[in-house]
Amino acid sequence: MVEANLKIITELKLFLEIAATDPEIRQLFTDKASDFSRDRKLPFEKLVSMLINLPKRTLSIEIQEFFENIGTPELSCTKGAFSLQRVKLKPVFFKLWNQWLVDNFYYWYGPNVKQWNGFTLLAVDGSTGYLFNKGDIMKHFGTQSNQYMEVPMTQVMQIQDVLNDLTLWSDIYPANEPEQHIMADNIHRVPPGSLTLFDRGYPSYTLMYLLLNQEQPRHFVMRCRSNFNNAVKDFLRSSKHSKIIELKADKRTIGQLKMYGFILTANTTIKVRMVKINLPTGAQEVLLTNLYDETIYNLQELKELYAMRWRIETTYNKQKNQQQMEIFTGHKVICIEQDYAAGIFTANLQSLIEKQTDQYVQRISKNRKHNYKINKNVCWAALKHRVVKLFLEEDTISILVHLQKAFERNLEPVRLGRSYPRVTKAKRTKGKYQTFINYRRSL
Repeated sequence: MVEANLKIITELKLFLEIAATDPEIRQLFTDKASDFSRDRKLPFEKLVSMLINLPKRTLSIEIQEFFENIGTPELSCTKGAFSLQRVKLKPVFFKLWNQWLVDNFYYWYGPNVKQWNGFTLLAVDGSTGYLFNKGDIMKHFGTQSNQYMEVPMTQVMQIQDVLNDLTLWSDIYPANEPEQHIMADNIHRVPPGSLTLFDRGYPSYTLMYLLLNQEQPRHFVMRCRSNFNNAVKDFLRSSKHSKIIELKADKRTIGQLKMYGFILTANTTIKVRMVKINLPTGAQEVLLTNLYDETIYNLQELKELYAMRWRIETTYNKQKNQQQMEIFTGHKVICIEQDYAAGIFTANLQSLIEKQTDQYVQRISKNRKHNYKINKNVCWAALKHRVVKLFLEEDTISILVHLQKAFERNLEPVRLGRSYPRVTKAKRTKGKYQTFINYRRSL
């Protein structure tokens, strides 16, 4: 894994170098051709490096420590200079850099890429993020209401490779943007040869039609609500556990798909398989899928498959509670978009380096009662400042090995089957910090 990661980092460094030094390429990521053209304290490479360095504390301290750790404390700048320089960089740089990371991962890892029955297993889900109570932020992203006030929030959407723990694509949107519409607009981001898991907020004729009518049809498994349509209601009342049906388009769906370039009639149908799953609680859930073969994809297989969707929920937990993605370093829309895109890139880097520890963790687990895994929360502290050196220093392999050893020193047991009742407690509404049982921030 170290060798593959070394090649990936080399490609990422080359991407950064070309973006920083080629005027025509650099202009794709800036507003003006003159941006980053002069030699300043924060040139393109250093600004990018600082933004992926998990800056979660007061900006003055972050800037000071950044320059100290790259060995040039005398060149440190003020937070005002940093703020002026950063708005010249478009967030799209980090989005493309992350896409380059993902593409290189699948290329260099090759047969070591984990799959499910020959599919790249993806999960799609949305979340929300809290934002600053400032005019420009509220105007751009919007708010959500509670009983007391309007809360500035953003809608987050991600496509996650749940077996390889990589975010293939992610972006932030206004808070009132429907998740179904966002996914339909970005259906082209679901790669060929993949199988995508969707929660019950996503099923619709429109989304299933778009997945089925790509140049190469995309496979999916969607949980639907019990009242999704009459066919689902009848299926739940029946004794059958699997059934293939034809769904017809209604007027609303015909209008929606026309916007995506598809001309449908009231007789246009799609073939969908319904699967009934019994849950431990005694309840039943219905999955909609285009995995039609009942002999290959039986009920137990699909039940275990859909359970893997939970991994995207743990990804959001990692990003919000360990990586602290809702802590932003600026109060402008462009700063929030920058920080979010840079954070996704860093999260994928952490996942890549964690893969170097797989053999060690498996060896340790063989001789212990429980299987073990890396303590991700501690890993973020190990990654801080060293992630910068991956792109600013030459000895990449030494840094990768050092990070691997740091990750391996912090293991925790995997205790399967634990389930605790959700206890809702009143949270104090004032004060900047809260104390949680058995959890401390690492950044």
